[in-house]
Amino acid sequence: MTITSQDRTPYEVERSAALLMGFVNAVGDGCHHLAVAASANGATLSVSVPFHKDGEASDLDPDDALEAMEILTLAAMVGGGAVIRTHFADQTSEVRGWKLVEFYAKPLNASEIFSAYCTDAATGELIPPEWGVEYVAAPRLTV
Repeated sequence: MTITSQDRTPYEVERSAALLMGFVNAVGDGCHHLAVAASANGATLSVSVPFHKDGEASDLDPDDALEAMEILTLAAMVGGGAVIRTHFADQTSEVRGWKLVEFYAKPLNASEIFSAYCTDAATGELIPPEWGVEYVAAPRLTV
């Protein structure tokens, strides 16, 4: 399923833009990657968007933003999630995530995001966490 700007209602465009900016504003200064995924009919579509944030300014690429908004729209309609990984100079990182439902982002707590990252999707068995990664509770988005 491909969603184009012609397929979206003004509400969907507004909400996906608000969600995208909510994710960008949810983290502090630094180097980040936003990953958004939507699953439908046994297939998963995803996008990874790098951005840096310094105070109120960010360098989110406009083309990446549009692609993220398309996947956000799909995820909001059929189910999906978003994760932000923040990279630090000492080679460690923090991971936080949200479940996307009907154009709202439900924050995941630290154990939910740990479980999502440390469970083998095929077998359901636990896998060791990545070195230097801290799984943290996601904040509520202001959208």
